[in-house]
Amino acid sequence: MTPSSSTTSGREGEVDAGGERPTTAPRWPEITIALTAVALTGSVLLLANAIELRLELPGLTPRSWPTFLGALGLGLSLILLVTALVKAPHPNTDNEATTRPGWIKLLLAVAATIAFIVVWPLTAFVVAAPVFVSAVTAIGGGRGIRALIIYPVVMTGALYAMFNLLLRVPL
Repeated sequence: MTPSSSTTSGREGEVDAGGERPTTAPRWPEITIALTAVALTGSVLLLANAIELRLELPGLTPRSWPTFLGALGLGLSLILLVTALVKAPHPNTDNEATTRPGWIKLLLAVAATIAFIVVWPLTAFVVAAPVFVSAVTAIGGGRGIRALIIYPVVMTGALYAMFNLLLRVPL
């Protein structure tokens, strides 16, 4: 079974010896994604270690959880990068083609995230978070009361309870 021509990749107009388009994917998207993940998770790790503690206590501190997540993410990102560099690219059959609406949704999600980061310190987490989750859900195609109101409120409540009440990390 050969993949359809709409799911193959390679240079446009390039054909193999059999007259079909090549089925191997270029490596640059995987390497770019892996490098981006390494940069982002490395930043999380550095920022987590920069959290100032008022009092050094044994056990879990407000720095512990972000440091753990940053280190875990950095380790997984490095594995992803090594895999992208070493492993032969496989046929690119399950990636959807990029579309203009997809790029617009991505840009809107990034803008909503930046707005959330800016608005959160000015308001409270319990105010900014449900609006952000609702906006991202709407951008992603979520519709209805459950997706746009109930889910953001429940998610915000769960995050607030976990961090503020259980882990004692002020939001």
